[in-house]
Amino acid sequence: MDLQWPLIIFTLLLCMSGGMMGFQGWLALKGQGTRKFHLIASLAGLVALGVGGFASFLHLQHWERIFNGFGHITSGITHEMIAVVVMALVFVIELGILWKNRENGEEGQVLPKALAVVAVVVALLLGFVCAHSYDMYARPAWGNFALYLYYYASELILGATGLWLVASVTKQDLGINRKLALASAVAGAVSAVVTIACVLYISTIDVPTVGIAFYTIDPTAPAADPAGTLSSPLSGANAPLFWLGVVIIGSLVPALAGFLAAKKEGLASAAALPALAVICALAGGICYRVILYVVAIAGYVYF
Repeated sequence: MDLQWPLIIFTLLLCMSGGMMGFQGWLALKGQGTRKFHLIASLAGLVALGVGGFASFLHLQHWERIFNGFGHITSGITHEMIAVVVMALVFVIELGILWKNRENGEEGQVLPKALAVVAVVVALLLGFVCAHSYDMYARPAWGNFALYLYYYASELILGATGLWLVASVTKQDLGINRKLALASAVAGAVSAVVTIACVLYISTIDVPTVGIAFYTIDPTAPAADPAGTLSSPLSGANAPLFWLGVVIIGSLVPALAGFLAAKKEGLASAAALPALAVICALAGGICYRVILYVVAIAGYVYF
């Protein structure tokens, strides 16, 4: 399948926004983080959500026709729109409460615990909604549990590293920075394990075919090779993109950055390591989403 860059950016930033919301809710539930920290975190999450939502419109040649899809409550595009609206609403409510209580000081329970719980629940639901929109049996590499595992792993690493950077920039206390650094380390390790497990599973998928299409406009094109395409991230043409881009740069580098910051006091609050972790996590997220489109061959060549 051709690369759909608007959708790659959309799902990337959607996972980042949802992950940051989840980790922010987790800290708010514990009464941790200053008002400034939560204000910047909510703004950053809302901006990521807005940019990602705008990118999704660029996928459509006639974006105004998107509203026709909302008439069917079970359509993936409807689920995505509901998720985006609910997330935006949570962020706006957070910002409203933080602004209203600006005279109450920076410390303490700056966000209600009930809202923190809602933020965590919405973040957990987002991973499912995001994957469910692309769960289609016509694309065997997508129509399975591996897609759900990946989107949750993506949400985890992008959310942890993104919020760690916010904590560093807003100069939170050492405890919060270390906690988010450790969360980033764990998220990076989980991302590495999950992505490897996903491509291993994808490489074992048996693709049903009804025949090989002959393209009159390109008669010398090689015949389709479903098995070779699905295994290409492991040992084929896409192996460098996967092992270097997804596993090493996108997962292990953020994990190492988080581990070093959690262990060394001087590194926990510095912005360099979380910035590196965020950049690498974003790069890895893009690489894996590119791979998802590369391996998204049709189950039936005439579908």
